[in-house]
Amino acid sequence: MLQRVDRILIRVPALESAVRYYRDVLGLKVHRHDTHLASLGLSDGKTELVLHDDPDLPAEGIYWLVEDVRDLHRRRNELKLTFTSPPVQVARGYRATVKDPFGTVLLLLDRSAHNANPDAVEDGKPAGSLFAGMEVRVPVKREALIQAYQKIGRTADDLPYTPHFESLFSSYSSALGDPPPTRAEVWRHLLNLRKGGKLPKLGEARSQPPEVSAEDREALRKMLGDDLGKRDRLPYSQRFDKLVDDFNRTQPRALSPHLVWRLVATLAK
Repeated sequence: MLQRVDRILIRVPALESAVRYYRDVLGLKVHRHDTHLASLGLSDGKTELVLHDDPDLPAEGIYWLVEDVRDLHRRRNELKLTFTSPPVQVARGYRATVKDPFGTVLLLLDRSAHNANPDAVEDGKPAGSLFAGMEVRVPVKREALIQAYQKIGRTADDLPYTPHFESLFSSYSSALGDPPPTRAEVWRHLLNLRKGGKLPKLGEARSQPPEVSAEDREALRKMLGDDLGKRDRLPYSQRFDKLVDDFNRTQPRALSPHLVWRLVATLAK
């Protein structure tokens, strides 16, 4: 079933520097390179390393080449594979995320598309959602999430990296069963409900952003870059973890991820 590793996806903090390192130091050949993504070939001539700095793409992933993803979906019971969603069409075929009987997540793709563009890069980015590019692994259960949110009683923008979010996450996860959601998925579910006008209004945030100097605010704004306009994508991501670390290096006293988030939320208004 699994023919070989087709591509390895890695998010990097600076794409140009990463490309130069993997090309000039490690000797990989650049196949394709655009603003946010570069594909480099490994020495076997088949496997690709895909470097990117796109917050909409997974931080890392290994994609396995198979003959026909749709055929595996049809035979999923026989193969004891759990598909997190039906196969989706990508540049050169179909892709799907599955779990084996032991709970291991496998990313599968094939080359079954007719008249496909051989230079296209399957980057794991599906079309059309608030968080385009994130795998839709667990569907939202609207009523269960709204009930958990109302029980917590803390407005969404004030929730990330608090004990209240952990309580909501635990309650909501238990209602979903297997496969359990990640914190990033629960956060995404909350924001999708809010965008659709389904999330109740709970008033003002309980916590206030920390007091920092105007110079520190400007430094954080520069660290955010283009992410300032896409702040809702940051919580529970490696990008935000790095942002917290980078900002705290400039501070006499380290701030918690929640307080950094509150500061980011204030900058974005």
